[in-house]
Amino acid sequence: MNGAHDLGGTDGFTLPQREAEGPILKKEWERLVWGLVWSLRVPGISRGGRAAMEQSIPPALYLSLPYYARWLYRAEQSVLESGLVTVEELENPDGPLSVPDIPDFEPPGPEIIVDGFLASDFCAELDVDLPPQFSVGDAVIARNEHPVGHTRAPRYVRGRRGTIHLDHGVHEFQDQLPPGVERKAQHLYSVMFTGRELWGSRGGSKDRVYVDLWDDHLQAVA
Repeated sequence: MNGAHDLGGTDGFTLPQREAEGPILKKEWERLVWGLVWSLRVPGISRGGRAAMEQSIPPALYLSLPYYARWLYRAEQSVLESGLVTVEELENPDGPLSVPDIPDFEPPGPEIIVDGFLASDFCAELDVDLPPQFSVGDAVIARNEHPVGHTRAPRYVRGRRGTIHLDHGVHEFQDQLPPGVERKAQHLYSVMFTGRELWGSRGGSKDRVYVDLWDDHLQAVA
């Protein structure tokens, strides 16, 4: 997605100064949000993932929020869209609560959330016999395309030349596709770009950037 939500960032936006962030749950509120997100992964509740997060959070707010606060924002939107809570209940959590009328909805218990999480295999590789379009060592160019929805191709690599470094096997394409377009399995690669290719004379001669890109993100060098 172009704009502030781009995976590689965008010039012209001022980021607030705060401590380093990442996948490690350092604070109690982050752990609570992570548990909340997993508790909502049940039938009857709208999710939408990262694409929905990018489309629902205004750019200025997106940049100002800590990482897990963005997930909390999307979780709030999910329970509202699903009719699980009302705006009034979110704004006044100590007030009266209504019982939502959601057909076939059953709140998940700890055995589903915790045991299911720990026992799950989160490897996204698919057991599909599909020949790759590229091989390790091939020179490729990241397609210079600018989709409206979510894309895993950072804007700073589009139109740039790289080299296939690794083939991660077959994965489901993660870009948001237009309505009616089928999501297809394809190979996922680690593509190496030099600093000079990405940043010109400002890039370090020894710098290398590795980006995971799918077949549809790439084209062969003529």
